Amino acid sequence: MGYRGDMRCVGIDLSWTGRRPSGFALIDAQSSATIRTWTATLTPDEIAAWLQALPGGVVAAIDAPLIVGPSRRAENQLRAALGHHGILAYHVGGDFLERKGLTAGPKLGRELRRAGWALAPPSRPLAEGRFAFETFPRALTVTLLGADRPPVYKRGTLAGRREGLAAYHALLERAAGQLGFELDVSTLARRETACLEGRAAKALEDRLDAALCALAAWAVAQHGTQPSDRFGTPEAGEIIVPRARALTSAPEPTCP
Repeated sequence: MGYRGDMRCVGIDLSWTGRRPSGFALIDAQSSATIRTWTATLTPDEIAAWLQALPGGVVAAIDAPLIVGPSRRAENQLRAALGHHGILAYHVGGDFLERKGLTAGPKLGRELRRAGWALAPPSRPLAEGRFAFETFPRALTVTLLGADRPPVYKRGTLAGRREGLAAYHALLERAAGQLGFELDVSTLARRETACLEGRAAKALEDRLDAALCALAAWAVAQHGTQPSDRFGTPEAGEIIVPRARALTSAPEPTCP
């Protein structure tokens, strides 16, 4: 796969408030073939410090807006390009995030930028350095996991959400296996999944979303990105969806 041993790929399903648990995943193929996942309640400063302490090169894919400029159009472009696959993203603006207290993403972005990180994917495969970019797990279930449409596991009836979570888990485990990795949470038996509720179900969602973000970081680190994998602009904020090109014939995003 062309893997360079001193590179680590991280996925973070970020709590936008910083006051609830976030999901974390780490791929360190030099030491293990297991995708490690966990949840923890950390502030943006604490997450930035943890990322900064990782050795070697790092590519981090984060499910949260890291840059929110006044001309942000990332969600609109993503919805226009992939909406027919059931991938819907709703516009976020700085004023809205401030009013709702959902500022952990931009705060994390500022901390990483101050530490010298690039808030963009690597410009080429196997690039050296430290990179963090925003991604979107719902889109990744289609582009990386091969789902026809994103599994529904965050809304609807409890039975439907459990079924969607089990389907998502199976898709993710299969995709990881095809790359030579295994998840540290093996697919639960259906009767166990059927009993999940409350915090246990939310913790599993967060860990799976983080693992999928880590696979997005891996895909970008290994293969780079195409212009059609990028929605929005670097200045106002962009969402990176590896392999989106295969699903859309939309025009390439352009700077305003």
